[in-house]
Amino acid sequence: MARLLFSERFADDLSRVETAKLEQRILENLKNIERFGDIGSSLVPRSIKRDFGSNVRKIAVNPFDLVYTYYPESDTAYVEALVHQRAAF
Repeated sequence: MARLLFSERFADDLSRVETAKLEQRILENLKNIERFGDIGSSLVPRSIKRDFGSNVRKIAVNPFDLVYTYYPESDTAYVEALVHQRAAF
């Protein structure tokens, strides 16, 4: 089981989620990351790679991409941000 660490940006992004249903979907995906650290897609937009590095992964939680970096050597996932899908290019 991967250890989850959270950035301040992610905490701020999560605090701005307006519906309980969307927040619940995000939390469910965090549980999936915890269970299977490399579950997310490595096919991410260039802007996300530029901002968070080339090893970043994403899980779509419409209308956001849940962005994180997984470190298999320590079985740790660093949750970076929620990026609105329209903002990524």
